[in-house]
Amino acid sequence: MLDLRNGSLGPWRADFNGSGCVVWDKSGDEIDWILNMARVCSMMGLILGCIFTFFAFFKQCLCPLPCGQLIMDISGIGVQISLALVWPMIRSNVCQTLGCSWGGGATALLLAQIFYFAASIFSRCMREPRYERRKERRDEHKEEEQAKKEPVEEPVEADAEEGHAAKVY
Repeated sequence: MLDLRNGSLGPWRADFNGSGCVVWDKSGDEIDWILNMARVCSMMGLILGCIFTFFAFFKQCLCPLPCGQLIMDISGIGVQISLALVWPMIRSNVCQTLGCSWGGGATALLLAQIFYFAASIFSRCMREPRYERRKERRDEHKEEEQAKKEPVEEPVEADAEEGHAAKVY
C-alpha cells in the first residue's frame, strides 16, 4: 500500500531493501498499534465485503434471505468504515522512521472503497430478482394464451328498422 525509499509496506507484508515480501512478525519492535489496526480493519473489510456479496447474489439470483437488505446495509457501511481505518497506516512508527509515500496498494484501496460504496447504494434499488421476473413473464404468457383461446363475439346490429346501424358488443 505504501512505498518506502527502499521497498514497500502493507498491513500484512513488507519488502525492505528489495529482499522480497516477508510477513510481518507481530513480536517485532517495528510493529505498532496503527499497523495492527490496519491489519484488523483490512481483514474486517474483506469479511464484510464477502458477506455483502453473498447476500446480494442470493437476493438477485436465487432467493431473498431473511433480513437480507438490512444485512447488506450494515455490511456495506462496515466495509466503508473498515477500509477507511486502513488509511492511517502512513502515520505508523515504521513510516515515520523509514519514510513512506502512497503506492499502488493505496490506489487499489481507494477503488475498493468507491466500488463498495456504489454497490451498497445500488443494492437498495436493484430490479426484481430473477425468479420474480420469470414468474411475471410466465403469467403474461398464460394471459396471452388464454386471450387467444377466448371466442370473439361478432357485433349485433340493433335498430336496423329505424335506419340506425348500431353495433352492440
